[in-house]
Amino acid sequence: MYNIVMFAYNEEKNIALSVKSVFESADDNLKHFFLIANGCTDKTVDVALSVKDELNFTKMSVVNLEIGDKCNAWNHYVHELATSEDVHFFVDADVKFSPNCFGAMHDKLSECSSETVAIAGLPLSGRNIEFYRSLVRDRSCFFGNLYGLRNNFITRVREDSFFLPKGLNWIDSFLTKAVNTDLQFFNYNLENRVTYLDGVGYVFDSLSPLKRDDIKLYVNRIARYELGKIQEKHLDAIDVKQWPRDLMNLNVKIWRNFDEESNGLSFIKRRLVKWRLKKLLVKSNLL
Repeated sequence: MYNIVMFAYNEEKNIALSVKSVFESADDNLKHFFLIANGCTDKTVDVALSVKDELNFTKMSVVNLEIGDKCNAWNHYVHELATSEDVHFFVDADVKFSPNCFGAMHDKLSECSSETVAIAGLPLSGRNIEFYRSLVRDRSCFFGNLYGLRNNFITRVREDSFFLPKGLNWIDSFLTKAVNTDLQFFNYNLENRVTYLDGVGYVFDSLSPLKRDDIKLYVNRIARYELGKIQEKHLDAIDVKQWPRDLMNLNVKIWRNFDEESNGLSFIKRRLVKWRLKKLLVKSNLL
């Protein structure tokens, strides 16, 4: 059996298709589908509830969190909602899934040795498809669009009281490290931690330089990744047991030393990171 959890932030335009894709791609081994809306200010929740009724999706629950933070949503599922099913799938709310991907990925992961605790969904569309597939094959990466974790790893996370810090910007990188180092965050990967299935994964619409919303999404993505890399340097310098639960104080520190912290970034990336950092600090009344 397996659970699926979908994280959604202001996805009223995409959520219906993504929920329908989960409904169509899951099999009888689905135990529960949680849709966690984190801090949405649009009609994501209303649309999701409408689609649930339309599909008579009885295994679906909509959870509405006030805080708009994906790390907080991930922590909430892992520490508060996750039951003891064999595999837990984590998915984004702006993609669609290949037929029967959840059942196939569940079976593949269950057949692996116990040291393999994650399975990556492969990108099946996109301009840089071969690059991202190579990250899965060669570097044991996985992406937030679609991945599965074995229940024994979820149990390990709970027993170790591991939480993703709220405000973390480069989430996929940290989760990949968490899995490949068994939560120890040393500078090398343990062997055989992540598997995958050829031809099984997710599809998404490529961003268009002619659409304002797509340009905004692309700019935000660059800003998140680059700020996340700066945060990562600070977190790598301390033991994981000493990580703060949120990164607002770290963000203040980065802001105060921004010229030094952003050294090496291009002019454009520096401007984007500074814009995002300021936005986060203003939202938290720290600037």
